[in-house]
Amino acid sequence: MCNKCHGCGEAGIAAFILGALAGAAAGILLAPAKGETTRRKLKKLAADTYEDHKEFVLEHAEDLKEKVKERAGEMREKLSEKAEDVRERLAEGKDKVAKEFSKRKEEIAAKFKKEEKED
Repeated sequence: MCNKCHGCGEAGIAAFILGALAGAAAGILLAPAKGETTRRKLKKLAADTYEDHKEFVLEHAEDLKEKVKERAGEMREKLSEKAEDVRERLAEGKDKVAKEFSKRKEEIAAKFKKEEKED
């Protein structure tokens, strides 16, 4: 299992099972046999594999579902925090722009009045 996540073990097992199924299917398809025989073998292989691993897959699917819910909650919380930070920074920037605008407006008005008095 890697240090980045806790789901790698389950993903590896699922990949192994999927690989085994693909290998078995390829072996049956490539073996010289009649189409009907091959289809019957594939159907039996699929049914046997499903029954053999059904409980395992369902158990791990529930674990995966719980981990996804947990991770989604964590991500939702982080996103909420980031959104709040963005709102605060936006409000600060808005205040700075408004103050700078007022300052420049007053400077221009004072300069304009000064020029009017000189004329």
